Amino acid sequence: MPAPSRIALVTGAGGAFGSAIARRLGNDGFTVVVTDAAVERAAAVCATIPRSVPLHMDVSDDHSVTTAMAKVHETLGGLDVVVNNAGIAPTGGMTTTALADFDRTMAINLRGAFVVSSAAMPHLLKSTAARVIMIGSRTWLSGGNPAYTASKAGVVGLCRTMAQELGETGGTCNVVAPGPVDTSFVDAMGMGGERVANFARYARMTPMRRVATPEDVANATAFFASADASFITGEVLHVAGGLQLAPRL
Repeated sequence: MPAPSRIALVTGAGGAFGSAIARRLGNDGFTVVVTDAAVERAAAVCATIPRSVPLHMDVSDDHSVTTAMAKVHETLGGLDVVVNNAGIAPTGGMTTTALADFDRTMAINLRGAFVVSSAAMPHLLKSTAARVIMIGSRTWLSGGNPAYTASKAGVVGLCRTMAQELGETGGTCNVVAPGPVDTSFVDAMGMGGERVANFARYARMTPMRRVATPEDVANATAFFASADASFITGEVLHVAGGLQLAPRL
């Protein structure tokens, strides 16, 4: 009789990163809980993953998170992997970022990761191989929009706290920190310039002379979710082709 598949939950899984991560984990044999604030987007992703469940979850709404976690427990009985991928990125600098945008970014990117991870802890502490993966950003090193950068720096600190608490039962927590990825999410960050020229500039700055793809992010996430990463915790893996180094001009 085959062993039951491990269960992974991905937040914000209707977008480019989240859907790529959900599909990769599905291909690796996980049962995937595909969550998104727009459940119809989650359902569309589930159509491409054999063992998957679409679920509404707005990470900025505590009730939505606890309701979703109760549903996971009711239908699947547990949880082994959480991928905190849901995120937004406003435009602007220190004097032009609206306070409302700052607060909403923190509510989704950082507070949301805390609320989801905290709600998942009772399940994770019962798992024989708990994994939490935070989707961060290279901007925690380089700076950028103040709200986005602060939220992603905060995710690193949150990860290291979770690594301490999960370690006692053999669980891990790590951060995947992409550089610029060729997606509409990066477009919406308003980094200036015409799109093609903008991404060409990113590629020139990167030692590997290209930008990341959602699949690059998914591959790194799958590594942290796997048994191969069972003794790696509290780490930040930059998926940036070397752009986390001093930029190549």
